[in-house]
Amino acid sequence: MKAVSSWPVWRERYPVLTVLAIVDLLGLVVPALTWVPVRKADVDLALLLTSLSITYSLFVIGWEKARRLLLFERAPAMTPDVLAVWCFAAALLLSPALAAAVTALAAIADWPSHPASSKRLHRYTYSSLASVLAVTVASWIFQHHLPLVETLPAAAAAWLFIQGGATILGMCASGQFADARRMLHPQPYRLEITTMAVAVGEYGVYRAGLPLLIWLSLPAAVAIQRHFTTMELRSRKPGMAPMDSEVWLHVARVIVDASDTVSILRIDTADPQAAELVAMMQGGCDAIGRYSDGGLAILLPDCPPAQGDAIARRLRVAMGYHKVPCNVAAAAKPRDGRELNSLLAVSEAELVLSGELAKRPDDLHA
Repeated sequence: MKAVSSWPVWRERYPVLTVLAIVDLLGLVVPALTWVPVRKADVDLALLLTSLSITYSLFVIGWEKARRLLLFERAPAMTPDVLAVWCFAAALLLSPALAAAVTALAAIADWPSHPASSKRLHRYTYSSLASVLAVTVASWIFQHHLPLVETLPAAAAAWLFIQGGATILGMCASGQFADARRMLHPQPYRLEITTMAVAVGEYGVYRAGLPLLIWLSLPAAVAIQRHFTTMELRSRKPGMAPMDSEVWLHVARVIVDASDTVSILRIDTADPQAAELVAMMQGGCDAIGRYSDGGLAILLPDCPPAQGDAIARRLRVAMGYHKVPCNVAAAAKPRDGRELNSLLAVSEAELVLSGELAKRPDDLHA
């Protein structure tokens, strides 16, 4: 009993607990009320969609953690995923209860991709059951024998309304009114709408008698996920504080492993003005983070060695002009190595050498 009373959920405010209870209950009860007998072909299709979702979650766990870390750092309550590629497809192709089962299994498989800093089981259960409720209602609407031009927009609207509404409701209950207001704009729904468009394509190829083409949704989802991860990096505003060291290291490791060319810059100073100067040069600095030694680290995706060296020279000039004492080092893939650890080692060696060279004039003068 003592273990149950210590669960984090009981530390939530009463309005949050009320919202959690209502949405969770609806997510469990509504699919049961819509149960109808299923055909073997529907079960096979459900297994296909579920397997694709699970494969995706296992394949891009590093990229997905990076994207969620970036989103969680900026707005902890807003971390949409790409599972609508298969869950919304399930709403269009399967009965409500079977579509709900696909969504629940997809959510369970996606749990490991959430960073430890954002893992709250009761909140994840809430968002998962909101998705189950959304897919059930969307499927129920779509199963009505009405023209496609009517049922498809209605199902999509129901999906977005329930998903977005549950998120906004949870935010308001926990007092996150600023984040809730941002959810009233189209921008937070770009990823969801993109993945829903892929799901509509899956529906199209299935109805055209080409079910095997549904497998193409997997590389499409991976491409969408990587595009939005890179976009999150490059949409960081210049005034934002540098990333936490752990966040930067995880993001950098994922990007370096996946990129053909990437540059890393290191700056051996903790001077706050250095971070401001780097942020002002946002034209090349996509991800600025604090490093474990107190300095700064900069990730430059798709940046060839020559361009990375040029940015490093610009930073040295800017630091010197503003009288910020520091050394700047650059390392690039594939020139200096193919792994993040190799690039960090090369940049560390360059920083040490630069520091020693900077001391020599004083030694000679002495």
